[in-house]
This record gives sequence, C-alpha cells and structure tokens, in this order.
Amino acid sequence: MKWIEILMEDILRLAKEKGSPPTVEDIVVDSGVTKEEVREAVKELEKKGLAKAEGDRIILTREGERAAEVIYNYHRTVEKLFGHSTAHSLEHMGDRISYLEKAGRAKPLTEFKEGTEGVMVFMDIENPKVIARLMGVGLIPGTRFRVVRSGNVYVLETGGRVVVIDRNVAEKIKGVITDEGSPRGPA
Repeated sequence: MKWIEILMEDILRLAKEKGSPPTVEDIVVDSGVTKEEVREAVKELEKKGLAKAEGDRIILTREGERAAEVIYNYHRTVEKLFGHSTAHSLEHMGDRISYLEKAGRAKPLTEFKEGTEGVMVFMDIENPKVIARLMGVGLIPGTRFRVVRSGNVYVLETGGRVVVIDRNVAEKIKGVITDEGSPRGPA
C-alpha cells in the first residue's frame, strides 16, 4: 500500500472519529505528516469522489462517509484487540516493511548528521525496558525522524515530538536516510 493510500485512510478514519470535518492540521497531528502531504492526499480523495476541501476543512461526500465507516469499524476492531497506538502502527506496518528490506544499508543514528532525515529500520537493543521506552515515544521500525542534535545525547524530532536519546542507545538504533530509500516514508 502506498503512503498516500494510508494517509487517505487516516483522513477518512479521523473524519468519522471526530464526527465533524477534520482540518488539515488535525490530520498533520494525527498522522505525523506534513501539510503538503495531507493536501496531496485530499486531492486524491477528491479525484475518487470521497472528499472535498473547503478552506482548511476536509468534507466527506456520501461515498466518502461510507468508506470512512468501513475504515473506522476496522480500526475500532483492531484497537479493541491491541489498543490505539498499536492499532495505528499495525495499520501502517505494510508500508514500513519496505524500510525493513533496506536493513542492509542501515547505519547507527550516531552516523547521522544534524538535520538529516531518516527512517528507523531496527533496534539492536536487548533491554525490554529500553525497548518499551522507545516504543512509548513512538520510535518503532518505519518511524520517520530528523536529527536535531547529535553528540553525547541525540535529539530527534518524530511525529511532532522531540525525543532525547543517550549516545549509547543511539548507537544501537539503525536507520536509513530517506534519500537512500523512498523520498516519503510511512505515516
């Protein structure tokens, strides 16, 4: 599934969850993507007759509402089984798999320069508490990030969050620069 299809599903799901037309900013916050990416997905939804943009709001058509209902029901079922954040991650896992295929080119975060954008491919960490902490802040395989600061600690920006990681942990997190993979990562 392409990233834009996943984002289109996010828009439809969020419209259903909110019960009112979401804004571009709502989608940016929910999906961790840029406004430009949201606008591109809205254009695709418009082409398919599922939604239309009115100002900064995204209005679903009748067909879009039906599609949103199906997506929402699927999301709720997965959410009941696994919880919200896990459900959201599972729904996006297919797109993340393409990054796992690039694992051979992955390098430690300590080799990323400040300002570099990348996608996390895997963690070579055995401590379950450290893994749980990283997952809790949203760092899982397929997560897009930008290195804000490097040195004794690494400051990453990911999904609208700022995450601080010790250098020893950063050495064990492997990623690929987005230029080396796809110009767009998963949501």
